[in-house]
Amino acid sequence: MKKWALVLEGGGAKGAYQVGAYFALMEMGFDFSKIVGTSIGAFNGAMFAQGDAYECFKAWKSLDFSAFENELQEIERDENFLTKIVEKLRQHDIRIPELTRSPYPLFKLVDQFIDEDKLRESDVDFGICTVNVSDLKVDRLFKEDIEKGLLKDYIIASCYLPVFKLQRLHGKYFIDGGFASPAPMEMIDDDTDIVLVRLSKTPLKNIERANYIIKPSHDLGSSLGFDKNRADDLIKLGYFDAFRAVKGLRGEEYYIMPLDEEESLKYIYRLLKDKINESENKLARTIFEDYAPKLAEDLEMSENFRYDELLYKLLEKEGNRKKIDRFRVYTVEEFMREIENVN
Repeated sequence: MKKWALVLEGGGAKGAYQVGAYFALMEMGFDFSKIVGTSIGAFNGAMFAQGDAYECFKAWKSLDFSAFENELQEIERDENFLTKIVEKLRQHDIRIPELTRSPYPLFKLVDQFIDEDKLRESDVDFGICTVNVSDLKVDRLFKEDIEKGLLKDYIIASCYLPVFKLQRLHGKYFIDGGFASPAPMEMIDDDTDIVLVRLSKTPLKNIERANYIIKPSHDLGSSLGFDKNRADDLIKLGYFDAFRAVKGLRGEEYYIMPLDEEESLKYIYRLLKDKINESENKLARTIFEDYAPKLAEDLEMSENFRYDELLYKLLEKEGNRKKIDRFRVYTVEEFMREIENVN
């Protein structure tokens, strides 16, 4: 029987996207034997592993980090922030960063939503990645590697954004695991297939290990902008992007079921026939010899374009122009009817 692992990339406030992706994966019948994550991926992963995906959704609806707005903006503006942290680590300086906000909201979040007993009793093997500042090493740990009573501490450690004043967790200092391994695929054995849920476009090592890569089709915004009003949009995007990745849906903004190239010809004809002033017996020839190649060039497609790819681009162009609902899985026929029904 095929074994599946879920790997959740870190990404701060963008993590709501992973909730939507997880709902879709469950709907498609995935059963994960392992779930690993870094930073916010560790928090989400713990919630999924303990069987509380809906509670995770509610958690995202209640998040409020507005008290840290100034510090979060300061970090985001400073392009050298990560470099400064790495340099301080090399100097064995654990007084990083020079910010003084209490980590209490993070502690409260984890304490409220993570249930160590449920997580340990779950059949899902759950793991996290964090940077152990005290020992100057990266900790990649599964739940069985963590002493009883410390599981919440390690989830906090993986999420410990450097906006917070460093505070010892069971005697040691930690910071966000994303500084070392944003998506810890290295924790998954070679005999296990991987679904990776991304939150950024930053290149990852060994990404080819993933069988499915769920990635945002639109910019998710800031990693540091914790705004609970964003949650619905990100969850919805994650849900549909997961279907795109697993089911091979086509389109860049819309979600369209694939169609073979030969079948696509009749839809291109149907889409373009009213736009060309030509007699009916010459119409098809004009469309496919003259009009379609010109459209493909305008859409910056290659000279050897495929007609099915041209069809998806034309559908999306019309869909955007007519403001057709983006968040729905369409067959080509359904999309065509939507276009034809809107003046």
